[in-house]
Amino acid sequence: MPRFFFDFSSGGTVVADDVGTEFPSLEEAYLDACQSALEISFEKLRIRRDPNLDSVEILDARRQPLMQVPFSDVLRPKPSSSPARQGQCTEIASSYQQQLTRGKRLKAEIREELRKMQTTFGAIRANLERLK
Repeated sequence: MPRFFFDFSSGGTVVADDVGTEFPSLEEAYLDACQSALEISFEKLRIRRDPNLDSVEILDARRQPLMQVPFSDVLRPKPSSSPARQGQCTEIASSYQQQLTRGKRLKAEIREELRKMQTTFGAIRANLERLK
């Protein structure tokens, strides 16, 4: 299986991928780059940073550039000759958004359980103090 490298570029800084990842095709590597771009974008937006000028460059095993994936293209896909590819990026974005929503819900549930436990432990401490 071919190995691909993903170099991340942001604000003039390039973070080189020294390990690489194996994918069956360039298209699969592209889809992974789209998913990574979405994940990084959501994190940057969360801390109020604009990801639109960032990009991921996909390189082959000899570190030769194969394609550039600008985050702006992933965040605002342009109509392309490959609706399947655009659909897959949209599907990935939708899936990530669902997972993000699920994570927020689980975080709220854990906070509520923690609050209940703290209340219970407070009651136990009060009972132990009364027994002294």
